[in-house]
Amino acid sequence: MLRRDAQPVRQAPVRQAPVRQAPVERPTVRRAQVHQWQVHKLRGEEVLLSTWTEPCPGRFVITARWPKGHAFYRPSQGAYDPLLLAETVRQAVPLLSHAVHGVPREHKQAWEYLSFAVEPLASLVTTAEDEVRLVVTCSNVVRRGNRFAGMTMDIDVHLGKRLMGIAHTRFNNQPEAIYRRLRGSYADVHAALEHCLPAGPPVEPHRVGRDSPADVVLSPALGGERPGRWLLRVDPAHPVLFDHPVDHVPGMLLLEAARQAAHAVDGGGTAAVIGMRTDFVRYVELDAPAVVVAGTPVPAGTGRRRVPVSIEQHGVRVFTSEVTVA
Repeated sequence: MLRRDAQPVRQAPVRQAPVRQAPVERPTVRRAQVHQWQVHKLRGEEVLLSTWTEPCPGRFVITARWPKGHAFYRPSQGAYDPLLLAETVRQAVPLLSHAVHGVPREHKQAWEYLSFAVEPLASLVTTAEDEVRLVVTCSNVVRRGNRFAGMTMDIDVHLGKRLMGIAHTRFNNQPEAIYRRLRGSYADVHAALEHCLPAGPPVEPHRVGRDSPADVVLSPALGGERPGRWLLRVDPAHPVLFDHPVDHVPGMLLLEAARQAAHAVDGGGTAAVIGMRTDFVRYVELDAPAVVVAGTPVPAGTGRRRVPVSIEQHGVRVFTSEVTVA
């Protein structure tokens, strides 16, 4: 038994030949700038990501800059728009697909699931130039042969030294040929946009937390105003939601519709959205009406409410979200 008061036995020093040890091989840390095409943005001012690093396999650190006065995702009540976090996560999807998994430019990535939550006090806009840092852990990577087919990402979002949000998402990746077979006639972007229904009249912006009618994505339901029901308002000329041509309603527009519907049933734009749990069930097409349905807010403790929102098209639920407001 070892005793702390035991005296060590002194032995004569033994000279040993030096042992040459092989150098320890350390994994190379990959680090690179983000290229505009890697985040699927045509307008340079819409690129939020700056650099990415892989400190260890399957774990990435992505830096970003958030504009204090974004044209669409504007700060509210002194805090950054939480959907700016969602857009930052969205840009990380193609970035890691292209930069890490070697996905060609023509491949298509599609969200399957997204959840996020923000801490309002950690989301405040400051006078300092706070760097945004995403710590991304990747899991459940799927491959079809040698082809990357999708993965799950868990993300901690830091604003300066503050952990301001977390996100969890899964997406799939499809080569162009498979995507065209999957989408059929809808894969023709120009034809899809030509058949897009005209944007309906917007509801009053103040009811959905917006200042400009151009940024409203809800229209009164057919037959007049109905509580908790609207038509999805799609304007392909919107410079942010349609930064580039697509053959379906963009995922960020669907998140905005869920946010605006939650505001409308929760008493207008005074409350702040602090989280969402969303399933992207099917593509939402441009050529048919889509109905946005919001349920009654349910208390979620500590002054928070949860609002169920869904979107239906052709009588089928194509999108669901649970929006948390405070």
